[in-house]
Amino acid sequence: MPLLFRKSDIPKADARATFHWEDTQKSENVMYRIPRNIQWNDNVVVREDEYAVFFRDGKAMHVFDRPGRFAMTTENVPVLGKLAAALTGIQQLGEIYYLQRRELRGKFGTAEPLAFRDSDFGLVRIRIFGDFAYKVIDPLVFITQFVGTEVMSSSDKVIEWMKAQLVMCINDALGELKRDKNMAVVDMPAYLQEIEQIVLSKVSDSAERYGIKITKIAGLNINLPKEVQEAIDKRGAMGALGVGYMQYQTGRAVEGVGVGAATGEGGATGAMAGLGAGAGVGMGIGTAMAQAMQQPAQAPPAPPRPTVKCPKCNIEVPEGTKFCPNCGTRFTAPEMTVCPRCNAEVKLGSKFCPNCGENLITNCPKCNAELAPGVKFCPECGQKIE
Repeated sequence: MPLLFRKSDIPKADARATFHWEDTQKSENVMYRIPRNIQWNDNVVVREDEYAVFFRDGKAMHVFDRPGRFAMTTENVPVLGKLAAALTGIQQLGEIYYLQRRELRGKFGTAEPLAFRDSDFGLVRIRIFGDFAYKVIDPLVFITQFVGTEVMSSSDKVIEWMKAQLVMCINDALGELKRDKNMAVVDMPAYLQEIEQIVLSKVSDSAERYGIKITKIAGLNINLPKEVQEAIDKRGAMGALGVGYMQYQTGRAVEGVGVGAATGEGGATGAMAGLGAGAGVGMGIGTAMAQAMQQPAQAPPAPPRPTVKCPKCNIEVPEGTKFCPNCGTRFTAPEMTVCPRCNAEVKLGSKFCPNCGENLITNCPKCNAELAPGVKFCPECGQKIE
């Protein structure tokens, strides 16, 4: 390529500095800037897993995208020839930024809890944490956008930008699942994989405009407030025992009184309180026994409730339980089905969903017989249902 410099304009070749990215500076850093501006004939060393980008006047102008040692001359950086008039007699050419080519990993999380409106627990504030992987796919766009436009000159600021994008996309994904599938907080463990895929598709567009690709999102961990966790535990315990809320609370209260009386907590005061509580419980038991003697013998206790296995975690739970107390999976009774539109439970044979009005019955195109949701063949004539 012909040079656009006069010989008198080109600085004399002399011993210049050689720059490279030290291994101790890499770690999980995506970007590194050479501490001083690059000069004529300075050498830039590029390794297999790196890009080196020449940056000047707010724009990335040249990428060293193959390994080797490159001198800052018009032979290695053709764009310098186009800048001849502006650079005549100037030693300082611009800046060099290194970028990693390999896939990098990071962690993200919500700095502030996200608000989620749940049908059972009302407005719930949740925190979400996870891991993500990313890589630079267009070094020129990356440096132009982050360094030239956003004025981000360190890896920490770039990573913080990606974390903010991920949290924003997670908030959008939870809203979509709530709207489209009526997802509750107890259902979230069953939707983790779907949440990851939705977030990945949403964040891809914004990330690729900056020369980055988010390649993976994994390890999502959703933390609920302590009060909501306790409420879920109580519901699971009540379902396992087959009792109502008042019965459950009364049993816990009696259990606490018995423990306090037995341990005598609080010294003499605790002992007296335990004695009083014990006497009160004794009087209650005596009254109950007197009433029992005046009444006819009660029927023997009902047999234990039959149990079913959770389809996800395989633990035994009482029949009729709506949510698994271990993993939160929602159960559907054998005589019930699920509306394909709003995911509400509907009694088998219903023609319309009582929640959203969706038509649940279709007709066979051949014999016009009514078909249940999801059937593949007509039970009357055997016609295949598309």
